[in-house]
Amino acid sequence: MPNQSVSLAHSFARHLDSDPEATAIVVGDDRWTRAQLSTQADRVITTLLAAGAKPGDAVVAHYDTGFEDVAVALAAARVGCVFMPIPKRLGEREFRYVVELADPTVVMVNTDVQRAMVDEREGMLVTTRAEIAADQPTAVEPHAWAGDVPAVVGFTSGSTGLPKGVMHGWSSMDWVADRIAERAGLSYGEAICVTGAGAGAPGFTFYTYLGLTRGLPIVKSEKWDPARVVELMAREKCVWSTMVPTMLLMLMRAREELGDALDLSSMRTISMGGSPMSSDLIADARRIMGFEVLRVYAMAEVMMHCHMGLDSTQEERNLLDGKPGPDCDLVILGPSGERLPDGEVGEVAMRGPSLMLGYLGDPSGVEGMLTSEGFLRSGDLGRKVEGGYVKIVGRLKDMIIRGGFNIDPSEVEELIRLYPGVRDVAVVGYPDPVYGERACAWIWTDEEVTMADLVQHLLGLKLSKEKLPERVVCTHTVPQSPDGKILKGELRKILAHEAAKATA
Repeated sequence: MPNQSVSLAHSFARHLDSDPEATAIVVGDDRWTRAQLSTQADRVITTLLAAGAKPGDAVVAHYDTGFEDVAVALAAARVGCVFMPIPKRLGEREFRYVVELADPTVVMVNTDVQRAMVDEREGMLVTTRAEIAADQPTAVEPHAWAGDVPAVVGFTSGSTGLPKGVMHGWSSMDWVADRIAERAGLSYGEAICVTGAGAGAPGFTFYTYLGLTRGLPIVKSEKWDPARVVELMAREKCVWSTMVPTMLLMLMRAREELGDALDLSSMRTISMGGSPMSSDLIADARRIMGFEVLRVYAMAEVMMHCHMGLDSTQEERNLLDGKPGPDCDLVILGPSGERLPDGEVGEVAMRGPSLMLGYLGDPSGVEGMLTSEGFLRSGDLGRKVEGGYVKIVGRLKDMIIRGGFNIDPSEVEELIRLYPGVRDVAVVGYPDPVYGERACAWIWTDEEVTMADLVQHLLGLKLSKEKLPERVVCTHTVPQSPDGKILKGELRKILAHEAAKATA
């Protein structure tokens, strides 16, 4: 049975007792101590108890890793409630779906506008941050969490459809926190920087759980502003962060515009995953930002499973996506589920301490994703290489099949990202009556990229002619999930709709 002392409430309590006046969280120019965060959590507890919340009940809250947000998470852990953070920009349809699925005792929103999105019912309190702030604090002994039960449910954005609630216990989050601290060389009292909302299970673990349980001040900007994030990294002497490549690109541009006036020498590493990245991007980050990018391979269901470290060579850090952590396994599976030898490409499957407990409302749903040996099928294509590292090369469902020829979008995307002015790109398939599918390069850029220029660029990088995109779309914006991933499913819908109209 996992030790209850790894819960957010118990771990934070130890740091609170040792140094209550230490900084717990910084948001822009505002900062709060552990004691102040604890008092705010006790105000939330007053609301939870008044609503009749009991251990095991669900608490749904809009979340952006701000002071009041983190206090809600801490309060839920103290009472024993299952905490369900959701992004503040989640659409009304998805928000309603989450509340219906969670059946919470308390829903915490930011505004009365968001309150109106919830169909209130008997036994469910919908409240705002402002209402909680008026409560008197109620202190309770931290709940004695027993066994590996759901403690946090993070909702995946996915590429299509409604979000799934991924359930994790404290032990999986604690394993992840240990892994990050070891790989990034984090020490007590060093500040970490928040770049995303931190509302999914991984984001909540990487920022809130890691920061509060390891005594690391959590630093974030008032809103996503790359220049402000760089400024805060320097001012607060942050040592680590995690982000997707799109965010890193924005930070690099902001850093170049700000010049060398800000001292980022304290920033040692960032952990980066979530979407493909080129070795050139990592090399540019090393040159412009001065820190090391450590590739990560994971998913919401198996958090931070593989992570690069500073003990790897620079070439390995540039190209590979990490190796499994302690007590973890990773295998590559062929079409019939057979294990493939090192070097061969197949579906990546994983098992280990950070594996989820199941899906909210469908806890046994994970069983359909597991092999007979307990490996979770990822849907990602990859290969194992010497040293136990993994290299991710694409997604099974992203594979474009043009007239029987397989096109791996990630290979083409990596080369297109080298084109001047390209911020990011998604290569997706669109219907074709003759070939079944053709490839479209959907490019996020402020410049115009013509088909002729793109073809010349790709052929110059030795891409096979059979893999060339046959359509280019340049745009100033792309549909993104709350954690910064391009929503390929939305792009496919647009292209499929256009193709249907053309043949109507």
